[in-house]
Amino acid sequence: MIRITMVISIALITFLAGCDSPSKVVDDYDNSQLSANFGDKEAYEIGANAKGMPIFKDPEMALQQAQNDYKKGFDATRVEFNLMPISNKNYKDYMTYAWQLETKDETVIKQGILVSKFLDIYENSF
Repeated sequence: MIRITMVISIALITFLAGCDSPSKVVDDYDNSQLSANFGDKEAYEIGANAKGMPIFKDPEMALQQAQNDYKKGFDATRVEFNLMPISNKNYKDYMTYAWQLETKDETVIKQGILVSKFLDIYENSF
């Protein structure tokens, strides 16, 4: 009897802990509230997590797509600020620095800003 109670308790705790997971989409999100439009690509589909924050429905796919779409912005940030290639361990550095790129290339500047805005949503998934 004690074993059954323990199993049920563990299952209930696991279930309840997962309900507030920041990486789980629980509702739609009004994209008009975002400061950037990333386009209509499936990789950029956004929902709301349990806290009502915008998150990418598939953050890994979104990051891969962003690295392709904003390659110049990611590359310039990595070079200018001497960063390692972007990962889940250093994406906050990219978020901090990408909008601060110093260049005369308007495309790179715009992409750097979009990289920071993208990562601002991306971080909500963790």
